[in-house]
This record gives sequence, structure tokens and C-alpha cells, in this order.
Amino acid sequence: MVLQADPTPLLRRAEQVAEAVVESATPNESLLLERIALRRSMQAIIEADEWLTAEQINEMQGAPPANKNLPASDWKRRGRIYSVDMDGKERYASYQFDVMGRPLPIIKDILAALGPVSDSWSIASWFHYPNGWVAGRDGKAVSPKESLDRPVEVIKAAAKRLRSYQA
Repeated sequence: MVLQADPTPLLRRAEQVAEAVVESATPNESLLLERIALRRSMQAIIEADEWLTAEQINEMQGAPPANKNLPASDWKRRGRIYSVDMDGKERYASYQFDVMGRPLPIIKDILAALGPVSDSWSIASWFHYPNGWVAGRDGKAVSPKESLDRPVEVIKAAAKRLRSYQA
């Protein structure tokens, strides 16, 4: 003879857990507004520049490696470039490369000065938006990506990122 326990308490508990998950997973208005603003910012960054795939970078090389992820994945691993995730696809900002598809040396120095980040979109944002520590010819703030020809100024601005406000 097999005894079966009453499934009702278990089902009731499962329903309580499911309800708690749904309630805790429902975002509040401020979180939704924050995420909308973040998506708009990401969209502005995407639209402002050309973003390359690893395969496109591979094709730019004089003697492209057989592995289409190279050399981009190696350069990223070595801290010479950064990438962002765009809908599950890794993309690299074109301003990081010279006309031959090689990383600009300043990018590695900037990434080192920026330090570790949890989200590479924060790096893209830092390069994209005007920075109060990087001034244009008229004295107004310009974006670091527009100032890569002034390495000392841009690297100093990158080092200040964690210590100060960016405008």
C-alpha cells in the first residue's frame, strides 16, 4: 500500500512563491524610467558611430587570421580595445582603430586609466559624451573620442573619471 501526501499544502506554497516572485519582479515607475533613459542613451551612442564586428576587423587585416574572431578577441583580452553587447552581438567602436584596422595605442592607455568596469557601456558612454575635463578649441567640453589626438589630456580625464563628476 502506497500512501500519498495531500498535495494541497505543497500547491498552496508553490502559489505563494510564484506570487512573491511576480510581485518582486514587477518594476516600479522610477526603475522603468531609468531603463528607458539608459536605452535612449545606448541608442544615441550606437547611432553616433560606426560599430564593427570581429569579422569586419578581421577582414581589415593585411593577412587576416583564419579565425574570424581574431585579432579583435585577442586585442580585447589584452586591454587594447573594448566592445559592447548589441542584442547579443559583440561590437567594437570604429574610432578605436587606425585605417589599417589596428588599435590606436592611446585606447589601451585610456582603458587602463578608466580602470575596471562592470558594464562596457559605461566605457562607450565615457568616450561618447562631452567631458568637462576635455576642452575643445572654443573651451567647451568635447567628447574624448573627438580628442584622441590629445593623449595627455584624454588620459588625465580618464584617470579622473572615478574621482569626479563628468559634464
